[in-house]
Amino acid sequence: MNRLGTYYGFIYEYQVPFGPMKTWTLNRGNEENSIVASGTHYDWGHYKTYTIAGTTGPLEDGKMPVELETKFASMWVDVTLMGYFDPEENSIKGTVTMPGGRSGEFVFKRHPDLVRFYPAPSAINAGVRWKFAKTVILDRIRQESWSPLRILRRIRDGKRYMELAIRDEYYGKKLDDDEYDEYCGLFPSLYESDVRFYASLIKIKLSKTPIQYVDNYLHGSLSTLIWLI
Repeated sequence: MNRLGTYYGFIYEYQVPFGPMKTWTLNRGNEENSIVASGTHYDWGHYKTYTIAGTTGPLEDGKMPVELETKFASMWVDVTLMGYFDPEENSIKGTVTMPGGRSGEFVFKRHPDLVRFYPAPSAINAGVRWKFAKTVILDRIRQESWSPLRILRRIRDGKRYMELAIRDEYYGKKLDDDEYDEYCGLFPSLYESDVRFYASLIKIKLSKTPIQYVDNYLHGSLSTLIWLI
């Protein structure tokens, strides 16, 4: 099996990241023009493993069509991604289709720093590109200089991410619109290694709490909180 490369990126819904950064190591499959990979989804303290399978097509206008499908081992929605590989940018971009009529976009690049603050493709214009460039350059300067401000902000963002993730998915006061926007706004600032670390801490925290999260589809609700007495 030949490795095609490791790519880092986001899936966007309504032009904002739908979850933290993901990492895909793509390989050539056994069939001609086929692609296979696997990964782990670390959102909200979950560890949902999935596989990726797809195909590529011949070059069209200098770009290669790509169709991928992610299948989760657990009872989670499968996702179809259709787009193209751009050899000049060394990136994979396209649209996402999920059950229930939901749709979005995706962008994956070879280096995490090139995609961390990357805007959704449909939102890109000259002003957005300039803001992206300034954000990336400033973050790189702070990162290389080990800026105390950046270190403190990274710790603060991590703690806030954990707090909002637990409230959004498990228990506590439901996120209002501003908090949800803040929560989604934290995704670009986190590497997947950060998310994996915080997912572990969330899992530990949940194992110590007297509250258990239970899905309750029979009563028409997405979730029910049960206090264990």
